[in-house]
Amino acid sequence: MSGRNIARCILICIVPMLLVGCGGVNTASTPPSTPPVAAAARFAVVVNSLSNSISTYAVDPQTGQLTPQNTAPTGGMNSRVIAVEPSGRFAYVGNIASNDISVFAIETNTGNLSMVGSPVPAGNSPRIVVGPTGNLLYAVNQQANNISGFSMNPNNGALTPLSGTVLTDDAPVALNFHPSGHFAYVANFNSSDVTVYRVDSSGALGLLGAVPARTNPTSIAMDPSGKFAYVANLGSNDVSTFAIDVATGALTPIMPPVASGNGPTSVTVDSQGRFVYVTNAIDGTVITFAIDVASGMLTPRSTVAAGTNPVALVLDPSGGFAYVANLGSNNVTVFTVNSTTGALTPAGPPVNAEMGPASVAVIR
Repeated sequence: MSGRNIARCILICIVPMLLVGCGGVNTASTPPSTPPVAAAARFAVVVNSLSNSISTYAVDPQTGQLTPQNTAPTGGMNSRVIAVEPSGRFAYVGNIASNDISVFAIETNTGNLSMVGSPVPAGNSPRIVVGPTGNLLYAVNQQANNISGFSMNPNNGALTPLSGTVLTDDAPVALNFHPSGHFAYVANFNSSDVTVYRVDSSGALGLLGAVPARTNPTSIAMDPSGKFAYVANLGSNDVSTFAIDVATGALTPIMPPVASGNGPTSVTVDSQGRFVYVTNAIDGTVITFAIDVASGMLTPRSTVAAGTNPVALVLDPSGGFAYVANLGSNNVTVFTVNSTTGALTPAGPPVNAEMGPASVAVIR
């Protein structure tokens, strides 16, 4: 068996347990634009899965570069997924192996982290996301095939479990919300589909149905207009595109899927709805796709090398920088973003992290 096939087998086996987990060429010739300064992030927060720690970095608003500030243990095991509530005062970490969620207060001026209480029990293998109202946290529980919810205390960030769970299909690994806040979508790794939910005024989810994706979907994102959804499929090395019915939330496939790199693990849409970014964990690249705003179809624009096993990408609120967590090389790559072409250009050498960085968030 070839080295790449071995890597693929490993990823397909472990990514659902890890999620949110060779070089490329940047084909863009236009120099990166100068990013705006006023809306840039103040801090970046990284969860390190193999050292079970969470780190903060100060962000240089002009260069996007990261300066380490503080690292704290998560108190859980196999810490993989991070979510930050809208004010930027509290961060939450999903601990996959210990089946719980850690809560951290973020010091406003320094970015220093302090744990709030003890980790809160969650479902089996939780991946977490803050809901559209900003006061609820949701966990998709991969081993339990369901979704659970928590209310967030606005004063100290503490979590209180909500009653009941909502069923998913087999092995849910990613949850995202429609920009309207009225619908939610879950990528189910083993059943290779996306389940669709309505979101009522209380934040409760109601299952509406499911639509097939390609093989082993790992991530789902929507354009800011709410008209299109994009799903990264690890097993088939491609990205599915769906049209969204904004009245019902229903998904309609836009065929054919678009080829990605080897081992796509995350998909991110920029705030203007012009570009899609896909991290490819096996070949160590990030691909930029242009979005046709009328049809939603994707056209590949450029490919750039990241570190080893890039598994997550986040864009700075200004849109001027991108940060990629490299699970295998224990670092974070900082890119500048060309505002015209969407192309990524490395902004200096990668920044060291702890062992196994698996997700990253930015705080305005």
